[in-house]
Amino acid sequence: KGSFEEEADPHMLQQYRSSSHLPTERSSPWDRIPPHPSLPMPEDETDSYSPLLKLHEFEEEQRRQQAQTTTVPKEDRPKLVFEITSDDGFKTSADTINAAWEQVVEKVQEARNNARMKQLSFAAVSGRVMLGVMHDSVMYLIEQLSGAKNCIHYKFKYHKYSPHDLAEDEDPPVNPNGCCRAEILSRRSKFDMFSWLASQHRQLPVLDYNEEEEEVQHKSTRRPTSMDLPMAMRFRYLRQTSREAVGVYRSPIHGRGLFCKRNIDSGEMVIEYAGMVIRSVLTDKRENYYNSKGIGCYMFRIDDYEVVDATMHGNAARFINHSCEPNCYSRVIQVEGKKHILIFAMRKIYKGEELTYDYKFPIEDQNSKIDCTCGSKRCRKYLN
Repeated sequence: KGSFEEEADPHMLQQYRSSSHLPTERSSPWDRIPPHPSLPMPEDETDSYSPLLKLHEFEEEQRRQQAQTTTVPKEDRPKLVFEITSDDGFKTSADTINAAWEQVVEKVQEARNNARMKQLSFAAVSGRVMLGVMHDSVMYLIEQLSGAKNCIHYKFKYHKYSPHDLAEDEDPPVNPNGCCRAEILSRRSKFDMFSWLASQHRQLPVLDYNEEEEEVQHKSTRRPTSMDLPMAMRFRYLRQTSREAVGVYRSPIHGRGLFCKRNIDSGEMVIEYAGMVIRSVLTDKRENYYNSKGIGCYMFRIDDYEVVDATMHGNAARFINHSCEPNCYSRVIQVEGKKHILIFAMRKIYKGEELTYDYKFPIEDQNSKIDCTCGSKRCRKYLN
């Protein structure tokens, strides 16, 4: 610029100065610094402001205003307070967990010194370690808390947040129950405490129609429950032989079923329908309770006054399914002054065959019908 003014024609130089709003006389660069914004500016110098200087002035003003608005007294800022209390009356608080823990360590060392005991070393134990926030599982949960993504100076270990996530400031959804611990557990399927019995991994006994099969090891076990002995003696040996004769497996009729594990002769005592004997007036109350809990109800009526409730205190007999063409029948007998429900074989039952009997439900109207899935040739289509 200096060489241009020295070598150029004076007439052209005057024309260039007038067109580019340059000063007519030589001046120092310090003369072009704008005055303080609070001071009035001469009208003849407003047009001579450089855009760069105006931008610099605007940025300085923005910084000044931001500093004035963001400067909040330290005692008025939101902060965490860590308090530690004990049953013996000790209480301390600090702005950081490490400072609070140091006060605890100091008191412990002082008490041990007064008692002339050996000083303990807390070099590897810090406040964050005692609080548990250094544990990996706790850190994993803390990094998911609402607002954790706004901690820009924290280096996340398990959860990475993108700049897009930091820009969003969404409030967490409001839990209608107040917290997760107060939520009602909702199951996808109906609760069934015996679902493991219907597992496909439990293989059924192989169906065998061999009429000549007469295993020596089962002759003695079938003899006590045969028809040649008195009913009381047959019932006495029933509990020992029923587990060897039958088992619960997955049923093609419904859920689980009772299957034969060895050949059973016609008229042989198979199993007792065991359970808790209750009054008949309590059946409706218990049934409603079981339905409210999503538990299947298993009951068998002895007479007009007593009912066997096998829902919670029953045996494998509760899983015997209904069939319109059954191979077993039920009978109530009295042994030693007590009534028992026993299941007998109606015909010869072969190994691997499912045990069934007729539920004999009372006939009801069309709206209350229960479909039958026995699949027999004489199926009535409905249980009731």
